[in-house]
Amino acid sequence: MHTKEKILLEGMELFATLGYHGASMTKIADRVGLQKSSLYTHYNSKEALFFDVTTKIAADYVEFVKSTFENNGQTTQEKLYFSFQAHVKDLANHDSSIEFYNRFSSYPPKGFEDRVLKILRESEEQARTVFKEEITKAQADGDITEDVSPEEAARAFYGLLDGLSYETSYYDMDIIESHGDSMWKVFWRGVKA
Repeated sequence: MHTKEKILLEGMELFATLGYHGASMTKIADRVGLQKSSLYTHYNSKEALFFDVTTKIAADYVEFVKSTFENNGQTTQEKLYFSFQAHVKDLANHDSSIEFYNRFSSYPPKGFEDRVLKILRESEEQARTVFKEEITKAQADGDITEDVSPEEAARAFYGLLDGLSYETSYYDMDIIESHGDSMWKVFWRGVKA
């Protein structure tokens, strides 16, 4: 792993666990195995590093959503279900990127609220666009009802995932999967042709 990648990874983990103010450049340099002065050759400020981490997480999320539709589903129902399951498993993973996202989408650092939320909203819109394109294709194939717009389907799909994301804090994976299956059943019944 290149030094800059390691800085982003360690920065993300420390921001996620300690918050913006708790994650100092000294702590990040120590985790990476650099002198603080060497860290500053890559990033001239904690703010610059924080926004690089935020931008990377946002871009990685869009790529993740795209990848969830590259599955082995033979039918529209299977393809969407496998995408949903990939999201559920990702939410339950509790990795640093999800912790970072959850923390800073809810509580962005003071003074950075607009910039953080702009980056995260743009990635959410890009992810929803990917989903809406899948719905539009499925409607053209006659698999999804046209009584529900692609925008409405996206809101419902991501609303389910938002609800499940909160459950990952206090339920085990088997319960989360069971709740996800119930949610999926109702969602599919509402959008199928």
